Amino acid sequence: MNEIVDQNRRRKQAAIAGMLGVSLVTGIVVTAMAPDPAVVEVPMWVQFVANLALLLLGFRWLQIDSAELDIRRPLWLNIGIILLAAVFVPYYFYKTRPAGARVVPILSFFGLVIACAMASAVGTVLMAAVQPGAPPPPTF
Repeated sequence: MNEIVDQNRRRKQAAIAGMLGVSLVTGIVVTAMAPDPAVVEVPMWVQFVANLALLLLGFRWLQIDSAELDIRRPLWLNIGIILLAAVFVPYYFYKTRPAGARVVPILSFFGLVIACAMASAVGTVLMAAVQPGAPPPPTF
């Protein structure tokens, strides 16, 4: 039983690491394709592919969590997560966690959203630093 819990934990961590990696790569790709932030001419498919990858990894995490808790998410909740994750993922955590254990997963979800935004920003800065004609990095 402990082995299954450890395996699920590793799978969840891999999904989260994948989301952070996709965010980092997205920042790199978008900056490589449109180095001038004032003129963003990145093809729409690039952001679509990135969002789809994040969605699939997020659903993978939810699938592992639901299996771990022996919960079946209704179709309307899955659709809600696709359309408005910022509302429906916290709702999922609220409904699936006992009272007193709801705040940490909800805040962790929003922390992951912020971490993905930061990973994308790091990718942007890294790519901008190595592009020809890029301004020198700031010195502190």
